[in-house]
Amino acid sequence: MVIREIDPRSAPDEELLTIHRIEEACSHERPFRNFELSRSYYRVWSEGNRRWWLAGDVGVAVLMTVPPSFNYVQILVRPEACRGGIGTELLAHVVAAARSEGVASFFAHHHDAAGAAFARKAGAVEDQRDVHAEIRLRDVDLPEPVVPSGWRLLSWTGPAPDDLVASYARARAAIDDAPTPGDMAMTPIDVAWVRQMEATAAARGRESRVTVAIDADGVVGAFTDLRVSPPPSPVATTDDTATISEARNRGLAYAVKLELLRRLREERPDVEVVRTVNAEHNHAMRAVNTKLGFVPTAVLTTAVLTL
Repeated sequence: MVIREIDPRSAPDEELLTIHRIEEACSHERPFRNFELSRSYYRVWSEGNRRWWLAGDVGVAVLMTVPPSFNYVQILVRPEACRGGIGTELLAHVVAAARSEGVASFFAHHHDAAGAAFARKAGAVEDQRDVHAEIRLRDVDLPEPVVPSGWRLLSWTGPAPDDLVASYARARAAIDDAPTPGDMAMTPIDVAWVRQMEATAAARGRESRVTVAIDADGVVGAFTDLRVSPPPSPVATTDDTATISEARNRGLAYAVKLELLRRLREERPDVEVVRTVNAEHNHAMRAVNTKLGFVPTAVLTTAVLTL
């Protein structure tokens, strides 16, 4: 099997369609995203670097590196081509590239026995587990949210208002205390990071929808956001939800997420499902999701490979 490294930013659509079809064949998600959205993911990203390898029309691998040390790998082989050594060859290319870039470790996910066996054989060590869940907007009750005295909710679509972006960036940075696989570190969140993230969503053709909770002093205490493609788009995906430390245990995370879902249902009747992912041990956020009506659909296990 010939394995080629490709640059998705300049690769022809035919090669990107091959990657999309491999991802679809290996995914637990149904329905899977459409090719237009996949193509935007392959061609546009906000930070770090991505290197891709293609094994004919049956296998694909990607190494995603984000400073200072958040490194993610995906290795996929179509089910009918598994156990033929293609995954092992792809991993060898990824490891060689990672070492050449000075990457000390990376993580990946598996969700079945074959994936777990592949990770063990490679020498990867299991770390946290991630719970995938979804909510069907027409099937759940979404009452009007209630916030504590002195707080109000604000929503927008697109870039954050200039007068709020600094406080919003601080609220987004509250997620930095969440555990990461192998204790890898992500890029610190600041205003520049937020503006780059917003620009990336726009370049991908994704609508960024945000709801925040603001106190009497104009401080953003909690936020949530999601991404959705132009209509018709039956599936939306959440990005992050967080509350600053001094505003926790007041129900703000539930309130902002409830308001965001209510507005999405009212303003985008084409959207049927919203998907989210949380670390299994993030009991607080998972409790919020359960209260809203999210139902788990899969559990993926993180595996960390130290080079």
